[in-house]
Amino acid sequence: MKKVAVALHALENTNIDQVKNLKNLDYIHVDVMDGIFVNNTMLYLELFKILKTNFKIPIIAHLMVIDPLNYIKKIIQFLDAFFFHIEAEDATKKVIHEVKKYNKEVGIVLNPSTPISEVVPFLNDINFVLLMGVNPGWSGQKFIPDTINKINELSRYKNKFNFKIDVDGGINLENNKLLDKVDIISSSSTILRAKDPNHVINLLKI
Repeated sequence: MKKVAVALHALENTNIDQVKNLKNLDYIHVDVMDGIFVNNTMLYLELFKILKTNFKIPIIAHLMVIDPLNYIKKIIQFLDAFFFHIEAEDATKKVIHEVKKYNKEVGIVLNPSTPISEVVPFLNDINFVLLMGVNPGWSGQKFIPDTINKINELSRYKNKFNFKIDVDGGINLENNKLLDKVDIISSSSTILRAKDPNHVINLLKI
């Protein structure tokens, strides 16, 4: 059974009350964007402290920024896992090492155009690989079909390395049926815009 993360935006007007009514939720996934790595800007880092104060659910920070190293000390105490893009300018090994100094889990994120081969050298040192099902930057995009091939390719490495596969972007109840090799589904609009979000969460876990 898959686990489910609800994706929120690091914005001052993000309504955390919508999370309080969600049951069977495994993670809270928060998108941070610097307006450089992606066009959108979502930099309300105080949201992590607010979430940590109000919820016991594990919190994942997804840093869509060019310099993830500069964000670690600012938010790491309020997180359970720190995800950053392999396409970022900072040295990947250095970011992994810095996060682990705080005894937190770490994940590497791959954009749709980035091959699986880029993350393979780091699989022994990380806890998660997040595959983007859309080009990062905004919610509501359509799922890129080739993501399935990337999931299948990445899953072959799970026999040798201990990591979880997370997929984020464009996931709905139909294409979720194709994601049987995924450990975590991260979703924003499919959950939060549903008439019955808790029913959707349960269906995503299947």
